[in-house]
This record gives sequence, C-alpha cells and structure tokens, in this order.
Amino acid sequence: MSDTPFSTWLRSKTTLPGLLGLGIYAPGKPTLVQTCSSGVSEPALENAWRCVAETIPVLQINQFPTAGFRFVFGKAFVHCERRPDGTCVGVCASRDDKVFPPDELERLLAEFHAL
Repeated sequence: MSDTPFSTWLRSKTTLPGLLGLGIYAPGKPTLVQTCSSGVSEPALENAWRCVAETIPVLQINQFPTAGFRFVFGKAFVHCERRPDGTCVGVCASRDDKVFPPDELERLLAEFHAL
C-alpha cells in the first residue's frame, strides 16, 4: 500500500472494534484495502472491494444514486460512500450496534470526507 493520506488513514483504523475492513477506490488509481480482522484475509477483501467498485458504474448507468449505498449480509455490512471527486470508501463492519456503533460509522465517513 502506497504512502498517501488515504493509506495512512486506512492503517490507523485497524484496531477499531467491530471493523472488519476498509477499502478506497478512486477512478484511475490503484484500489487500497486494509483488513481489520483476522477473520478477513487481504485477498478476500481485495476481491470483494473490486466487485463493489465495479458495481458503482453499473449503478450510475441505471440511474441509481451512488453517493451512498450499503450491502447487508448476515452479521456484517459494507457501507459505501462516494465523494464529489469520485473517490469512494467501503466500510465493512459488524451489524451488531453494540460491537460497531452507528456513530462510529458516521465518524469514519466524516474523516474520509475531510481527507
């Protein structure tokens, strides 16, 4: 992972309780991922984030809003949010509010938008 503000930010989040992984997609740039749980391997996260990133143009072509969207799974979710410059963050975390509180997601998204 290169040393950019995004990669530094990703690395600083590895110990947040309930956070499984993070990804950053910027058009025309290498995708960045950071695992935050021993249960999520980097190759699995890279593959999942690549699939999510490929979904963005498909959603846009079909006129779905892409400023923010979420994939929900059994015990986890991936929340994606896109900045006006096209850079998108993916936050993969536990759905259990006691493990990963909603205000933590809001804090992470605010930090992402401030980068």
